[in-house]
Amino acid sequence: MHPKRKSLTVLFTVAAILNQTILARAEAVERPTISAIILSVSPRTVRWATVHKAPDPGEDDPYYHVEVIEKERRAPPWQFKRLATHVVVTADALNRSRSRQKARSYFYKDIEFRIAYQNWRVQPRPQREAGVCRTTILECVGIAGKRD
Repeated sequence: MHPKRKSLTVLFTVAAILNQTILARAEAVERPTISAIILSVSPRTVRWATVHKAPDPGEDDPYYHVEVIEKERRAPPWQFKRLATHVVVTADALNRSRSRQKARSYFYKDIEFRIAYQNWRVQPRPQREAGVCRTTILECVGIAGKRD
């Protein structure tokens, strides 16, 4: 076999192997489902919870994990306040927290949430259970009843 042809054959073989590896990795990674729950709406402000993680019995985690955001309605999307990076919430508390009002919400990078969530996961079980929100999200972050 000609040396040039041999090197092309090796090159294509390596490319085929790498392509299969890359495709296998892409198929194995699953994108998490993220949703937003409107918590309160006023003429000036919108508050919402971004649900990053739903209950997972396989991980022995029966809770929702949310991030709480506040934004002035007339402000541009990049101007917002993160009220809580990570709140652990029961399903009942999440349902009690929902506002019937509609409003626009945005999704922001979740690196702070992921760090806080990982820190929560390594805590001993009694400490994790003690911080679970069982009332409403706004009560748990200390905002309930406050005026805008």
